[in-house]
Amino acid sequence: MKRRQWGSMVLAGILAAGMLTGAQASAAEGEKKLEVEVDYTSEALDSFRLLMDGFTEETGIAVELVTPGTDYETVIKTRLASADMPDVFITHGWSINRYKEYLLELNDQPWIEEVSESIRSVISDKDGKIYVLCVTQGVGGMEYNQDVLAKVGVDPASIRTMDDFQEACAKIKEAGINPVFIGGKDYWTSANFMNLLAAAYYTADGCICPSGEALKDGSFDWETDGMHYFNAVKDMINNGYFNENFITADEVTGIESLANGKTAFLVGGIAVERAKSYNESANIGVMPVPATAEEGKSLYQVGEGSAFGIWKDSEYIEEAKQLLEYLARAEVAEQILAADANLPALNNINTAESLTYEAFTKSEKEFEGDICYQNLFDREFLPNGMWSVLSDSMIEVFMNPTEEGVQVAVEGMQENYVEKLEAAE
Repeated sequence: MKRRQWGSMVLAGILAAGMLTGAQASAAEGEKKLEVEVDYTSEALDSFRLLMDGFTEETGIAVELVTPGTDYETVIKTRLASADMPDVFITHGWSINRYKEYLLELNDQPWIEEVSESIRSVISDKDGKIYVLCVTQGVGGMEYNQDVLAKVGVDPASIRTMDDFQEACAKIKEAGINPVFIGGKDYWTSANFMNLLAAAYYTADGCICPSGEALKDGSFDWETDGMHYFNAVKDMINNGYFNENFITADEVTGIESLANGKTAFLVGGIAVERAKSYNESANIGVMPVPATAEEGKSLYQVGEGSAFGIWKDSEYIEEAKQLLEYLARAEVAEQILAADANLPALNNINTAESLTYEAFTKSEKEFEGDICYQNLFDREFLPNGMWSVLSDSMIEVFMNPTEEGVQVAVEGMQENYVEKLEAAE
């Protein structure tokens, strides 16, 4: 009863704000009401609200749309603590590691066979059980300017190891072009870089220093094993493989530089359309992060985009399943994809207009048999709250690319890693 009263207050607030219109308003007095909590804002929220109107028109089931915006994670944590969860909610990357015990298993749902292979391992537990409808996925890897690589005689499909990557960077620099761009003014760009490259050193299949279990159980020592990654970054800086304006440049500057052939590689989330928006003729490709050992595999990081779970104690399980079936329809899922700008995670989604998906699938064919797919490094292997620490550690090395700078970085990583692990206990 308590949860439904809370939901009624939210509904009243939404009605008062004019957020429930058309079919939602007319169905709001009925008995069947689903409380749906999402992290969308702005245009994406407007688009999703229209989809909820369509669901209500079709089924007569009203939707109480709860939208905390930037406070989403805090609100969800508070509701978890009071066992007062929405019927359906976006799991924002944590369906297995944080929310599994609160979610309904969904392997028996009709859309389950449409789930893309690349996201399955991320949203499945060790028994192969899935607890979310993942409509879209965020993919992390490397974007490259094909014209730059062709100019210096580098075939991107031949870059299989970090040694290959370093050799390519040397050729690119010799040609007077910046090899790798990081817009450090936007701190998440350096965090993104470390999130991907550190995974290549410590958790990717066949990596140089396999440490997945140690990272999870707290036995990993950043002051010793962390040197593998940070020394590699130091050497790249000293070899001149990064943009000199790392501290003052922002993310947009990096995208423009890639689009206009002034930079060869960006490391982070892949989105070919971003570069094309700055230069329509830009020839942009994507590839996985190279392996750190000869026997290792290249890495794509895959995370939940728009992923919807059902609270296992919901009063309206069947109605919630109806909503997920609706969201899994191709014509509905395509609208979600257009709004959240990720890659599709369902095979029934029409990808004809997605340049990023075209480039991604091309790379999968080129690297077939040599790719491992993993959840995001910080989500899977680090305690909560480490994102800004990744960025701070990168900045330490960029400001002082010496053994001393590396030592400061690994000490900071170790201190925060231990502190946040203890806080989570």
